[in-house]
Amino acid sequence: MRRFTAIILGISLVVGAAVLGNYFYRARAQGNTIRVVGAATKRYDSDIVKWRVSVGRNTGLGDVSIGYSDTRKTFEALMAALKAAGIGDSEISVQPINRNPVYDNNGNNTGYSFIQSVYVISKDLNTVEKLALNPDEMFQKGVALQSSSLEYYFSKLPGIKKELLAEAARDAKQRAVEIAKNSGSGIGAMRSARAGIFQITEPYSTEVSDYGIYSTSTRQKDVTVTVTAEFGLR
Repeated sequence: MRRFTAIILGISLVVGAAVLGNYFYRARAQGNTIRVVGAATKRYDSDIVKWRVSVGRNTGLGDVSIGYSDTRKTFEALMAALKAAGIGDSEISVQPINRNPVYDNNGNNTGYSFIQSVYVISKDLNTVEKLALNPDEMFQKGVALQSSSLEYYFSKLPGIKKELLAEAARDAKQRAVEIAKNSGSGIGAMRSARAGIFQITEPYSTEVSDYGIYSTSTRQKDVTVTVTAEFGLR
């Protein structure tokens, strides 16, 4: 009986040692990696511009028809200026005239504000900028702008993202090589990689968002992305 118990105990110790040894081997193998973050940033020029512009006028309570008429005349002058600059119908989106009541400090309705908005989306950035950035020239053509703003976009953003992801991955590998070299090791194959969120900002911006940024305020933009990569060590 004692001999049988000793045999069972011996088998248990061997199995336990094997399991424990396998556990430590796996733990060591899983920990024998290096995780680094690579980054890539490039500056690009936008190739699409969106111009938001509105025209209109304010009138008294009894001048509704004048408000519509004057707004229409200003709109037609704006359209003529756009056509003269070479902007085609397919680049222009027109919104209907809006009439909004105007109130004084006592809450009394004193008149109306008439506004008509136009959106120009074009790849001819220079032409649109010339119109938008020279309101005095537009005024001389009979166009008094109530509001005007420019937004800039990329049409080739998917290609830009692929290029930057590849560059960020290369940067991550280079960082891993340098870190491993300093510890007397080398790196093996990449075991995993995870891309971060793209940050599209104005030049030299330090702004970052967990959800990503797409700044449309400047013609030039910095596009940044990170890649978190894990490499085996050898």
